Formats: sequence, structure tokens, C-alpha cells
Amino acid sequence: MDFLDPRKQRQHSVLLMVGYVFITAAIFISTMILLYEAYGFGLDKNGQVIQKGFVYVSSQPTGSEISLNGQLNNSRTNTRLSLVSGSYAMKISRTDYRDWQRNITVIGGSVEHFDYPLLIPNKLVTNTIKSYDTTPGLATQSPDKRWVLVQQPGSTTVFDEYDLKNPKQAPTTLTLPDNLKTSGAAEAWQLVEWSTDNRHVLLQHAYDDKTEYILVDRSDPTQSLNLDTTLKTTPTKLTLINKKYDQYYVYDGTNQTLQTTSLGDTAIKPYLEHVLDYKSYGSNIMLYASSNASSSSKVAIDLLQDGKTYSLREVSANTTYLLNLTQYDGDWFVALGASSESKVYVYKNPTVQLNSRLGALVPIYVLKASNPTYLAFSDNAQFVMDENGSQFSVYDAQYDQGYNYDTKLPLDNPQPHATWMDGDRLIYSSGGKLRMFDYDHANLQTLMGANPGYLPFFDPNYHFVDTFTTADLTGKINLTTTALLTPADQ
Repeated sequence: MDFLDPRKQRQHSVLLMVGYVFITAAIFISTMILLYEAYGFGLDKNGQVIQKGFVYVSSQPTGSEISLNGQLNNSRTNTRLSLVSGSYAMKISRTDYRDWQRNITVIGGSVEHFDYPLLIPNKLVTNTIKSYDTTPGLATQSPDKRWVLVQQPGSTTVFDEYDLKNPKQAPTTLTLPDNLKTSGAAEAWQLVEWSTDNRHVLLQHAYDDKTEYILVDRSDPTQSLNLDTTLKTTPTKLTLINKKYDQYYVYDGTNQTLQTTSLGDTAIKPYLEHVLDYKSYGSNIMLYASSNASSSSKVAIDLLQDGKTYSLREVSANTTYLLNLTQYDGDWFVALGASSESKVYVYKNPTVQLNSRLGALVPIYVLKASNPTYLAFSDNAQFVMDENGSQFSVYDAQYDQGYNYDTKLPLDNPQPHATWMDGDRLIYSSGGKLRMFDYDHANLQTLMGANPGYLPFFDPNYHFVDTFTTADLTGKINLTTTALLTPADQ
């Protein structure tokens, strides 16, 4: 019996051990190969070790062709490309659409995403949704891009409500209670901000030489409130706390005080003093310009976070202060400046810097548009831009890179500034046409005619855009819709 033979038992044990060694080595080698492949390592046709990067490319419409350095790739959007480290001229194209192009750099082992390419049809087809006899006083879109409210001309209490999720559906009529607002010889509505519930919108109502704040409930207009009456206050400025429709910051410009209140508890509570301007984020972060500075020619920019005040910088005393802040990829970004200085300082995690042993605050970038009048982060918070007319300065938080350019396309009056269309593109009206371009001015596109008095309204999927036209020969103002997909892709 072999299993009782010591010599055969030793041979069997050796064979088992050798087998285990080979299996372990095979597993190790396979794991290392997979690991190296995951990091993009491979061999070129000459047997040399190379490292690739991964590039994810998506587009609207999907199924578009991808060309790299003039060579058509086998894959179409949406896809993942494995590319050798280097620079590429990438072009995305599709029949009946304008090309989208960008120079990209691929770094070995990296993962890049180009999720935003939007191809525009060669032929834009525009149709009229509704004609208005005169210019509507107000038109505004909800944050989720579904709802659009348009004030009916000739009325200060009646609005048309459009549902962009159902574009073929006729607008419904929204009528505010007659006793909601104060009547005057001259009246006008101005948007303050929407609540994130996409149901409530805060408006400022001007009548004669006075103003009041109205909270409109678009789902049930009878529940709309005159906040001046409800809160028993006449603020210089009223804004939402954390975009909640029932919580408010109450600003008194004369006394430079900022207070808080809510519909649940209408008592006015002190919050900050010496406030000249402010920008809030969430419910416990406030960036503000303070008159409590080292001299009368300076203004202090402070940050109040979690009950602690941080002094960020002093800027020149000015009537226009540029303040904004957001969170991107787990980091806090704060942008601040004065228009007269032509500089906006961008800081990353400023409280972390100030709480460190060094305690020094150093900007990661300085935006340098000349005398900027507007400052805003993109919808995805990756970019921040300041602007004055056609001059732009943009900072990219993901790649720590800045861009300065002049589009040479003047803004049509009366629009005060360009607007972020989404997370990566800017848009404004120039020469009677809507102009769209990437954050760095690449892929400039001229779209349809647009009235510069109103922002364009994109549907939630960016399949079409609604715009107002300027008055036609009959004097009518048309609300139009333009498809951003060809009929074959709709």
C-alpha cells in the first residue's frame, strides 16, 4: 500500500508543495498583471513598457463619433478610452450636428471624465409656444429646471406656469390673492431666490418708491405670504436661510445689522453687526463684508462658521463687493474681492489654514477681470468666474488652473452679466443671438435669437431651450422653444 510507504509519502508531499508554489506564483503574477493593467501599464508594439490613462467620454446625443489626432476611434459615446500618455486633439462629431472639439492631455494611470460635450444641430428649429402683447414683467425658472413662471403683461397678480417636463402641455394660470401685495401707481416684480423645494419662490415687489417681500407658493397661490406683514419687518434685503422657504436672513442696510427669523418663530433675532454685504451657505456659514476694518478706506471680509469668526482679508472700501463660497469634492472654496481692485481672491479651506500652526492665509488663485461686477460658481462648483462685460477670469478647482479671456462679444442690454448654463458652460446674449461657450471660451456656439431681458430656460435634460424674442413687427413678444436634438434623435 503506497500510502504506508514513507518514500512515496515524501514524494507526494514534495509534489503538493511544488504545486502550491506554482499556484501561489500564478496567482501573484496574475494579480500583479491585473494591478499594473489597472494602473494603465502595458506593452507597445515594440515590446516597450508604457502607461495608459483612462478617458470617459459622454455626449448629447449619444452614439457620436470620436476622433483623436484626426484618426476615427472604434468607440462611440458614451464610452471609456484607454490612451497612451500624451496630448490629443479630440473631436466628437455626428451627422447633422456641429463638431465639439478640445485638446486634452492624458497622464498615465489617471482617469479623466468628459461628461459634458453638447453637440448643437446644424439647423436649429424654433417654434412659438405663446405670444404676449407686451413684454412680461418677470420670467423665472425653478432650480430643478422644470417650472417656469411668466408674469402676464398688464397684470401684477396673474402668472403663466409652464411645465418643461411636459413641453406640449399648455401653461396653467397662477393667480395671487388680491390682498397679498400693496398696490401702487408703478409696480414691478424682481426675483430674489427659489427654495430648493421648487415650490416656493421669494420675490421682491416694488410699488412706487417702496419695496416688500412676497413668498409665492406656486402649487397653492392662496398660501402665498406677504413677508413684511407676516414677519412685521421692513428689511432692506431678505434672503432664505439654507434655501428653506420658511427661514430668513433679515438685513437692515441703514443700521448694518443682519438678523434671523422664521415662519415658525417670527421673533427677530440678532445675528451680525457692521454688515455691508453678505453671502450665506447652508445654515451655519456666512461670508460677509464688514465696516469694522482697520481704517475707513478698508472693508474687512470675514467668515462666520460654526459660531467662530475668521478674518480673511481687507479690501478697498467700495460699493460693489464680490462674495461667494461653495464646497467642491469635500473642500471649501471661498472667493472674495472688491470691484475697484480688479482682483478676486480664491481660497481653499481657509479655516484649515487659519487654524494651522502657521496661521497664514494664502489664496490659491487670483481672478483678474478688470473691474468685475459679477462672481459665481458653476452648477457643479468646479469652476468660479468673475466677469465684466465680455472679460472673464475663471478658476478650475479640479485641475488648479486658471483662464483669462475676452470674448469680444459685447453683452446686449439690459442683461447685467453672463450666466452659468450648467456645470461647464457659460451663456449670454450678444448681437441679438444667444452665445454659448465652455468655461475656457472653447466651443463657442451661436444659437437662436433671444431677448436679452430674460434668461434662457433649458429643460432638465437639455433637449430644448425656451427663449423670449424681441418685439416683432406687430409688437408681440413670443416665447419660443428650440430643439437641441435633431428629429432623428428626439
